[in-house]
Amino acid sequence: MPKEMYEFKQVNVRLKLQEAEPLYSEREITDSDAAVEIMAKALSEMDREYCCVVNLDARKHPINFNIVSMGDTAMTQIPIQNIFKAAILSNSSSVICFHNHPSGYLSPSNADKEVTKRMVEAGRIMGIPVTDHIIVAGGSGLHTSIRGLNPELFCFAADAQRDFVAEPEKRVSLKQKIAEKQALITSNKEKPLMDVNTER
Repeated sequence: MPKEMYEFKQVNVRLKLQEAEPLYSEREITDSDAAVEIMAKALSEMDREYCCVVNLDARKHPINFNIVSMGDTAMTQIPIQNIFKAAILSNSSSVICFHNHPSGYLSPSNADKEVTKRMVEAGRIMGIPVTDHIIVAGGSGLHTSIRGLNPELFCFAADAQRDFVAEPEKRVSLKQKIAEKQALITSNKEKPLMDVNTER
């Protein structure tokens, strides 16, 4: 046995949830649709990009929400590990991710799709599916579902939940709805926005 002993420290992890400023609604928040409407309204008023996560229980009822990151007017970094911190501490069964585009641009960028793919894969490994990633247009509060537009990004979550079929005609319909929403946003602004099919 060596004369000199080297210490290898052990640490205890004591992460905990702490209540922060709540959002209020006239509608009872008993389902994910209500949570989407509340989050879309709040995010539409922000002057920079925010990424938020709503944690859901096994019956898809909202438990709470967490602001994961804040960026500037054009982008925010979304650390994948931070998406799931509050979810684990809240014992959530699944999550919905949100982020806003202060410019009013509604379609997801390539970067949005890439981070969605990574979130879905991480959620599959952890057993906490990402059920959707919602884009919110600044000012209008109009929002769209990346899952609706790009169901292939959610194939792992879909396989686990057995609740989604990627129908091509449904995707075309959703893209048309986004184009209509973007046209509405554009008509309400003095300066025209980019075409809905281009990157922002």
